[in-house]
Amino acid sequence: MDKEHILIIDDENYILRLAKDILLKSGYSVKTALNGNEGLKLFEKEKFDLILTDIKMPKMDGLDVIRSIREKDKEIPIIIITGHGTLDIAINSLRLGAQGFILKPFTPAELRASIADALEKTRLLAENIRMKALMPLFEVSKVIIGEVDPIRLLRIIVDFAVREAKASKVCLALIDEYSEKLVLREHYNLSNDFVNDFNELYSKTIEKFIFEHRRPFIINPETELPSEFLALKKSTGLAHGVCVPLLVRSNIIGLLCVGRTIDESAFTPSEIELVSVLSDQAAAAIENASLYEKLERSYLSTIITLSGVVEARDFYTDKHMKDIAEYSVEIAKKLNLSEKEIENIRKAGLLHDLGKVSVPDHILLKAGKLTEDEMEIIKKHPTTGAKMIEQVEPLKDAREIIKHHQECYDGSGYPDGLKGKEIPLGARIVAVADAFGAMTTDRPYRKALSVEQAVMELKKYSGIQFDPEIVELFISLLKERGDI
Repeated sequence: MDKEHILIIDDENYILRLAKDILLKSGYSVKTALNGNEGLKLFEKEKFDLILTDIKMPKMDGLDVIRSIREKDKEIPIIIITGHGTLDIAINSLRLGAQGFILKPFTPAELRASIADALEKTRLLAENIRMKALMPLFEVSKVIIGEVDPIRLLRIIVDFAVREAKASKVCLALIDEYSEKLVLREHYNLSNDFVNDFNELYSKTIEKFIFEHRRPFIINPETELPSEFLALKKSTGLAHGVCVPLLVRSNIIGLLCVGRTIDESAFTPSEIELVSVLSDQAAAAIENASLYEKLERSYLSTIITLSGVVEARDFYTDKHMKDIAEYSVEIAKKLNLSEKEIENIRKAGLLHDLGKVSVPDHILLKAGKLTEDEMEIIKKHPTTGAKMIEQVEPLKDAREIIKHHQECYDGSGYPDGLKGKEIPLGARIVAVADAFGAMTTDRPYRKALSVEQAVMELKKYSGIQFDPEIVELFISLLKERGDI
């Protein structure tokens, strides 16, 4: 542990030598000054952990010393050494921010106890301030670690940096997995020109810089920076900044920078620490979301393979699942559903007939009318398909759509006979898309209908088999596409 650095200001040489000798023997680092002006010059040049100052001194008394110090540092502990311990001096000293008094003459034990007490109180206060500053990170940690959507995650991280670090500008850049280039992925209060300049002109230099230094660095008006940094600093109006590399298992995956303009104050130590801790959490969350995304892509690849298995069994349904997924997504977008809901509907569209892998070929490919027993086997495919993906977590929200895509709006469908709005919205969407796709595709038992004929059938069974609102919306889409 580093020695605490203490400054003693007193116009009596004897007091200076005595106090310095006691403190050096107690393990402290000590500097002395014979008057207030000399003491302030030392204070401006060096970093001290505590200051001892006499009150009665020529040129500048102890109260003026405290005033000058407090203008630049609100937290450093100051102890008064005085042989004139009046109540007025005590009150004025406390008002100005002194932590305590030592009356002359003092014993070594009194001096050591006063200093140890002041340093401990300051440490506890600083720790309390630090904990209060970091408390919001406990809440944000739950949010960002639980978010697996990469786009939403980056937005949350930037929004939190703006709010808690009181930053007026934020940029979050990540190393692209394929190009291995640092790319600006999310930002706050930065222009499109800045984004383009960052990605096209400066990313290589910045990437090289962070890989060489691998640690947070502070930007202020006096910081010496490479020319590329200076150009970026000028283009954004940035005066104060904190830039922290995002590290995962010692590997740099990106960079988080927060900044303020010349009209704003510099970042405090607690704010710098907050950004540093946030960066650690952000890096872990980004890595987690990336792994989840890769896993989901793997599942999606499996989905497409599985849908291909069904299509391969029936020449007449070639690409049927992909068409249904496309129709379903277009309807969902027209309804202004969220990205998550649209993605679930897309997955369900791809897999809505997955359960047909369990249907024997002589039934699935039968050219004639199905018997009642054969129809009962066909009716099991929605439930079978839902069960097949039961343990696949990324598909959990698509299961109910797959299970209920054969329900009818009037309650006559299967497997559960749901009616109207009881049927999940995604299932009502896929039902319309599926029926249209089936009608406009050649089947073993009939030739494909024309688009116009299929639309007439949708209208005919609107409110019976299909949700009228979805039918109307889908027909308007076909008109917009020029299919009608």
